[in-house]
This record gives sequence, C-alpha cells and structure tokens, in this order.
Amino acid sequence: MKEDDQTTLTEPLLDDERGSAADESKIPQLNPEDPLSGLTDEQVKQSLATFGKNEIVIPETPLWKIFLKQFMGFLPVLIELAAIVSIAVQDYTDFGIILAMLVINAVLGFHEEYKAKKSLDELSHQLESEVAVRRNGETIQLNVKELVPGDVILLVGGTIVPADTKWIKGDTVSVDTAPLTGEPIPRKYPGEHGDVILSGTTVVAGECYGQVVRTGEDTEIGNAQKEIMADKTVTVVSVFQKKIMLVVQILVSACFAMVIAVLLVQGLAYKGFTTNVPQTILDALVILIASIPIALPLVLQVNMALGASHLAKEYHAVVTSLPALQDIASMSMLCSDKTGTLTTANMSIITDQIYASDGFTPDEVILYGFLCSNADKKDDPIDRAIVNAFNDTGKSSDGYEQTEIIGFNPSVKRVVAFVKSGDKTLTIAKGLPAKILDTEAGAPDDHELQWKVDKIKDKAFLKGVEETDTHLSTNGYKTIAIAVCEGNARELGDAAVWKFAGLLPMLDPPREDTPATIESLHHANISVKMITGDHANVGKETSRLIGLGTNVRPGEEMRNAPTEEKNELIWNADGFAAVLPSDKREIVMVLRNHFGVVTGMTGDGVNDAAALSAAQVGIAVEGATDAAKNAADLILTEPGLSPIYGAVLESRRIFARIKSYVVYRVAASIILVLTLSTVIFATSCAVDSLMIIILALLNDVSMIPVAYDNAKATTKPQLPVAKNLVLQSLFYGLIQAGLSLMFIFSMNYSTNDKYTIDLDGCNGEARGFIWFHLIMVTELMIFSVRAPGFVLLSPPPSFYLVVSVFLTLVLGGLLACLLPTFGLHGANLGFIILFNVGSFILVDLLKIQFRKMIGEEPGEVIANDELIQPKTRNETQKTVEKGERYRVHRRSIIGQSDRSHVVEVKQKSGLPNFFSLGGETLMDHGYLRPTGSINFMRQKEAPRVVGPRRTKQASSPY
Repeated sequence: MKEDDQTTLTEPLLDDERGSAADESKIPQLNPEDPLSGLTDEQVKQSLATFGKNEIVIPETPLWKIFLKQFMGFLPVLIELAAIVSIAVQDYTDFGIILAMLVINAVLGFHEEYKAKKSLDELSHQLESEVAVRRNGETIQLNVKELVPGDVILLVGGTIVPADTKWIKGDTVSVDTAPLTGEPIPRKYPGEHGDVILSGTTVVAGECYGQVVRTGEDTEIGNAQKEIMADKTVTVVSVFQKKIMLVVQILVSACFAMVIAVLLVQGLAYKGFTTNVPQTILDALVILIASIPIALPLVLQVNMALGASHLAKEYHAVVTSLPALQDIASMSMLCSDKTGTLTTANMSIITDQIYASDGFTPDEVILYGFLCSNADKKDDPIDRAIVNAFNDTGKSSDGYEQTEIIGFNPSVKRVVAFVKSGDKTLTIAKGLPAKILDTEAGAPDDHELQWKVDKIKDKAFLKGVEETDTHLSTNGYKTIAIAVCEGNARELGDAAVWKFAGLLPMLDPPREDTPATIESLHHANISVKMITGDHANVGKETSRLIGLGTNVRPGEEMRNAPTEEKNELIWNADGFAAVLPSDKREIVMVLRNHFGVVTGMTGDGVNDAAALSAAQVGIAVEGATDAAKNAADLILTEPGLSPIYGAVLESRRIFARIKSYVVYRVAASIILVLTLSTVIFATSCAVDSLMIIILALLNDVSMIPVAYDNAKATTKPQLPVAKNLVLQSLFYGLIQAGLSLMFIFSMNYSTNDKYTIDLDGCNGEARGFIWFHLIMVTELMIFSVRAPGFVLLSPPPSFYLVVSVFLTLVLGGLLACLLPTFGLHGANLGFIILFNVGSFILVDLLKIQFRKMIGEEPGEVIANDELIQPKTRNETQKTVEKGERYRVHRRSIIGQSDRSHVVEVKQKSGLPNFFSLGGETLMDHGYLRPTGSINFMRQKEAPRVVGPRRTKQASSPY
C-alpha cells in the first residue's frame, strides 16, 4: 500500500464531505465536569434520530434472482443444452419433459435454498457483539448496533472497535489497524496518528474510554464495505467441495465421451444416421442426461446450511462459515484453554488464605488489588473477583482515586495503576507472581515500567513467597501478586522502590460437566490438551480433577527445547502451563503441520486470536472478545466445553449424509451410463429417451430427503478425502453395473420363452425390463451407501427417505407394467425385485470389506448425544487409552491440500460461474463477523484466491 493511502486512513476524519456524521455540532456534548458519565437518555434519542443505527445495511437478494440462479451453473446448463437439442430435432415431447425436469428442480432448489438462507440469516443475528457503554452515569452492556455518536465506550484488549471513536481517557492503546492499512505493526493511540481510532480495527493492548464520533456507513470501513457489497459477492468454498465438483466434472466428461461413442455406434454400425437421425441423437443425449447429478449442489449446500442452523439452535454453537463444518467433523485434537472453558471462570478470592508480606496486612493487600482493578470490566473474571471480594469486606476506598491504569497485556502479564491519596501518589501493580517480583522473569518484555522488588536478593523472602505460591497452586488456587511503589513510578524511573505486598488466592473450580465432556470427546477419538497461563501445579491439579492426564509441562520447557524434541514434547504432553500467546500458536502449528492432524483450539481473548486463526477449528468460547470471535470458525453461546461435543457429533452426521449422497449419485451415474451404453453397443436396443429422462428426474427428486436422513455419528473422524469417495463410487458403480448386465443378458438368452426379453428386437418388454431394473438398483443403493456397517445392523434411515424410495419404486413398477410402450410382465417384475434384493445384500456385505481395504471403516456408532459419565482411572490406564486414541489419530492424518478454504470475491455482474457448485446465495454472507456484517479480510490458509485476496486477520501481534 502506498504511503499516501495510509496517511489518508489515519487522519481524524472529522472534516470530510460524507454527510452529517462528520458535523461535530450535531454530536451531543458530554458533561465537561464528568465526561465519563456519558449521554443521557434524551441525548441518545436525539443522536439516534439524527444519525440512525450503527449498522451497514446488507443488500437483500431478490427472490426472483434466487429462483433464476437455479437455472445457472455447470449442471443445469447441460440439461438446458439437452433441451435445445431435443427441440432442434423436433422431439417436442422430450423437450417438454426436459423443461419440466428443469422447472421442478428449480422450484425444489428455490424452496430449499430460501429455507437455508433464512437459517443463515438467523445465525448472523446470533453473532452480534456487545460493548460496555457509559450512559446516565452508569455502565451498561449494549449491542454495538445501538451505539450513537456521542456515546462513551470502554475499549479493552480484544475489542474490535465498533465505530470511529475519539480517545478520551486511559492507556495509550496499541491498535491493530491491518484491516484498513495493511500494516502488521500495531499503532499507538493517541499519538502521531491522531486520537481517533477507526471502526474495524482491534485493540490488542491497553484499555481506554472513547467517544463515538461516527457510526455505520459513515465510518471509514463502513463506507468501503457498502461499496464492496454493492459490487461483489463473497463465496467461501472448501477444497472438499471443489474436489467433489471436480469429480462430477470428470464424471460428466467421461460420460460425454461415452455419449459420443454411443452416437457413432448407433449412427454408423447400426445405420442410425441413414434411418432416423433425430432418434439416434436423442438415444445418445439421454445417456448424458442420466449421468448429470443435477441435485448434487442443492443437497450439499442445503445439508450444510440446515446443519449449521441446527448446531446453533440445539448445541449453542454458531459456525462462522459453512466449510468450517468439514473441519469440525474431521477434528482429532483439541487444545483447550482452562479458565472459563474447563473451569467456571466464577473466581472468588479466598480471603482467609491471603498471604501478606512483612509490613502489610491482608486488608491492605485486597485494597491495593481493588485500586488496581476496573469495576467497569464486568466480563473480566479477575477484576470482578477482586472488586466483589473488596466490597464483601465492607471497607471503604474513600481517600483513594485511581487516576490512570495501564491495562493487562498478555505478553507482560501485569496491570499497573496510578492512585492519588491526598497529597501522595501510589503506583500499584498486580499480575503473575514471577512478573511482579521481577519484570524480567521468563523473558524481558516491552512494558514501559520495569522493576525488581526491594527484597529480590533476600533468599529467605523469595523462598517464603515461592513456597506459599507453590502450596496454593498445588491445592488448585490461582494466585495474583500485588506490589506497591510510593510515588509515581513513571517519574521516579530507576529510583522507584517497589515493595511486594502479598498474594491473592483465587479459586476457579472445574465445571460440573467438564469431566463427562472430556470422557465423551475421548470416546469420539478427540484428544484434549489443556493450555493455560497458570502455574504448572494449578494445571496438573485441574487436569486430575477433570480426568485428563497430568503430564502438564511448563511453557518455558517447550520454548527452550530443540525442534525435534519440542515436536515430540507437544505430541506427548497432556497440557502446557505458564504459556505465552506465541506458545499457543506454536503448539497448534506443530500438531497441524508437523503431525498432520486436524486441530481445534479454544480461546476467549486477544492473546488467543493468533492460535485460533492458526487452528483448522478455532473455537471462541462464550463471552469471548471480538478479536477471538473474528478469528474463530465456531462461536459458542453457552459456557463450557460440552457444546463442542454436540457440534462434533452433528458435523460428523452432516458429512456422513453428504459423503453418502456423493457416493450414491456418482455410482448411480456410472450404473446408468455403463448399462445403457453396453446394451446399445451389443444390441442397438435403446430405452425410450422420454423414460430415461423420467428415470433421471425420479432419481434426483427421490433423494432430496437425504438432507434430513437419520445419520449417526461414529467414533472415527469424517475425513475430507475425495479419493476415497471416488473409490467407493467406482466400487458400487462397477459391481452393480456388472451384475445388472449379467442379469439383463441372462434374461435375454433365457430358454423360457414366456419370460424372455428380446434385446435384439428391442420390444417393449425388454425396454421396460431395463428401465425398471435401473430404477430399482439405483434407488435401493442409497440404503447400503448410507449404512456405516451391514445395512440390517446399522441405524435405520429416516422415515421420509424410506417413503420417498418406496413411492418411487411403486410408481416405477406401475409405469413399467401399465404403459403401452413397455407392458412389463408381472413375473419379470418379480424377477427384478428378487434379483435386486439378493444383489443388494451381496454388495452390502462386500462393501464392509472394501471400506476396510481403503481405510474408510466407520468406527463404532455413537448411540446418542448424551455425555458419557467418566470412570475412575489411574495414570497407567489413562496412558493406555491415550495410546489407543493416538493410533486412530495417526490413521486420520490428512494432506495439506485437503484442509484449506478458498475465499472467492467475484463481481456480481458479468457471466455466472458455470463451473461452480452453485448456491452463491447461501454464501453471500461469506465469513460471518461477530457484528453480523461481512468480513472481507478473513481467510483460512487459502492456497489460491479467485479475484482480490483478502487475508484473515489474527489480531494479536504476539
């Protein structure tokens, strides 16, 4: 980006010509004596009437456009070409049937796509964010859409700035401006870039109060997004989807070659070009029609959209893009944050366990902790615990005034506050004990204040603090250290004298459902590693309580290890403690790239954003910051880890349906094309083109209930390996086509004249026999493909799928027997039914062995979604079971090319993308942002982007 462009974006932007939002005179004035009291209710009403809501209106796609899109794309265009050919040869009956086929598919597609679109709209509303706002002298949590110019908001680390905001009071904050400027290094506000922090940027360190000066489309990023949404559509496509479409294109290409062969054989070998040119062309054309899986894009998109909606409603887990479902279904390893995910985050100070250093009392330690906290940070579990504990003491903080606070930064692990007490100034610090004793502990950091406490060289003092801290942490307490400096430490510099005041012990118990959730995830062959910033002893005790192994290693041990040793340490450990933000990303990257397993990561803060972005399945837990949500693929709206288990099972069910349908539809095309073509090659007998078109239509319509099938999740991850889908399709297609040809030709040469079909004469009996047999073999096949094991021992299909197949077979049987063009004998109908039942059972038994050969054995079926209650195990038993899971992990490794998402930004005008999966309407939301607007900057390790490249921001620089 040019320097000129960057300068333009960093101006305060209060004097341009974009409308009334830039007119400061219309922004309500704050109380000059107490600006942090915020606006009054009357001022809010006036500002809302003047400027409107803080939102960007997303253009709605008209319903007629959604309907017309059903006729666009690679597969519908092939059908349309067939219609053109049929009318060109003056076959008006076939033209009418083909046209009806297109319209029926379009109506069904429109209905399902519209329903899926409404489901995605509901999801976007669930991703809206809130921010702390000062109004009428009180702090309230408010939806960002409700902000108006003049509002005073609190910006803390991890907050995506919801509107253009002018800094009022607080830290000099570090802000990630990459979404606007492309710069990787955070900027400081206020500073050389002004004091207006632009909407869409992310606070990565510090906290401050600011006044909203622009909202909605009047902000810099709002104006840009408005223009983009008018011109572009954003589509997020997984590589798995692309590979499926590639398989379909190869299938249709191969079938096209077969059609040319049929055309030449019929035309030249059997004199079709001299006797009946139109019929010869139609005989070849209908084989192409039979091979086109026209409902495939619809089933794929509807399955994922409705699945995503079901996840949100039933499991309180919102996916931010549909392709993320693929990764959730494939997940083998989950790295979980401790606080707030495995534990309750309802921390409480155990006042009778407070450790006070010489010269301080427990009451003073908790007072200083209170003075170094922010009561407005109601979502911060540590500040909330300290404020509540101080209020419970009944003591007063009168006589003390906090004048400035340097907020928490995950890389420095401490907070510093400046407090005025009469004529004196106190500087108070709270944070990780090691960092409060010596700010260079672990590694030097970039905090503006550095110190060592005055007794740092007193070995007896250090031993006492360390023993107390170890004792508390071993018993499961998180400890926060407090230090005090008399005077302004910033002004005193090296002359500042810091005194260690004491330790505040906090209790953060595990959630009641955490042990059962861990047990259930392990049963689903997902290993859980705990990653925490707490002391290793706290980590080990928590691991023991929730059923994890206790091989919890300090983050420093990983950082100092050589590469190979580090990789093995990450693979074998049950968790890591005292980690830095960079450690979390390192762990995820090693599991993902070195070991090749699909890895999930939970987090809630700005320090987790980089790791969430690196993981294939980034999971923002309930109450997460905007930065964490923006980097995540799955956002939990309910506390704890249990929603993840439900999301995993549902995602595996979704992909079990999708994979079953893909295998079924490709195999059905192979059966139809090979059988019809071979019969023509051998005998010149072609089934009526009209009836083949009806057969293709019945196949597609009858399989739409697959999207609602009663699929079951299994203990094995659903891997997105397209090669195995092709192999399974070939298995079903080639075997069933071979059996069909054997059956048809054996009936042709039967010695019983009563039931013989005459392929050489190509009478109605022969054509009806072939037609109904093909209907039955393709319809029954779905029940074998969908079953994880032997069909009779697998979970039953859905009622709607059974009814749909049954009605199709009844209708097919009636047409075959009653239509004058066919007139199929009842005995032959019986032979077809008996043969198909027998071949179905044979192929289903062979399927089990074939899946084992290609590594597609499904694993044990998980009976229901109920959490499994944990069993008592010793460390040896845990290690043995961990080894068994790891063997499954090694068989669940996927290649780099199979775990990417591609973000495509395309012009809305111009030629449609005929070679896509279709369903652009479903994907217009792109990646959903926490604010509900489109995020054009987000991308998951995309190897290739069509159109402008937009990168997924990992808002943390650490």
